[in-house]
Amino acid sequence: MTALAGYRRNAGGTRSSQAAAAQQTYRDLMGAGLDAQGAVGAMIRRLTAEFQELSFRLSGMVSSDPEQVIADINADFAELKRLCEAT
Repeated sequence: MTALAGYRRNAGGTRSSQAAAAQQTYRDLMGAGLDAQGAVGAMIRRLTAEFQELSFRLSGMVSSDPEQVIADINADFAELKRLCEAT
């Protein structure tokens, strides 16, 4: 949850700052994903992949719309929050 809040706080208004924030969040989630298990672990690993994809799209490495990944991140973040509150 802290990594995701950090992304929102640090993303800024430019694509390059958003790409840097997405890359940092990817790294932060990689560490968290190693310790998590079960459904929470699976969701963290999914978010990790989505932030990597977002970083690629924002930096121009992939020429697809970043808004598609952001929608997935928002949905998965809500699911992660629900899972964490249930445990």
